[in-house]
Amino acid sequence: MAPLLVLAEFVFSAAGEAEFLPQLERTLRETRATEGCLEAVVWTRPGRRHQFSTLWTDAAAVRRWVENEFHRTVLMPGFRAWCTEGWFGEYALAQDHPRARKCASCGRWSQGRPGWDEAQPDACAKCGAALAAESR
Repeated sequence: MAPLLVLAEFVFSAAGEAEFLPQLERTLRETRATEGCLEAVVWTRPGRRHQFSTLWTDAAAVRRWVENEFHRTVLMPGFRAWCTEGWFGEYALAQDHPRARKCASCGRWSQGRPGWDEAQPDACAKCGAALAAESR
């Protein structure tokens, strides 16, 4: 079965975003710790928009996240109070190309695993220099 890509986008009120932001790091930790989560990232856009991109092994893994205590008791009621708009989309991943990172030492590009793993590649395939990922 292909991995399942889930996108969730929320638009926050100004007061709601102020309440949500202290929960953001825990949200990512809890999501990533859920069995079957392959990757979880959040993108912040202008207008108090936050898009969560998560990749899961299957629908059962998504259910485990939905049933997570932090998700049920903090995030779900919080989003209802904090947000002015919300959207979810689920997609079966048909193809996933390797992630590539440019080496600051030699300028070569190194391919890693498919795009869902932001930690790879971690070393240049040409010169062996460490390839530092942007901080999450």
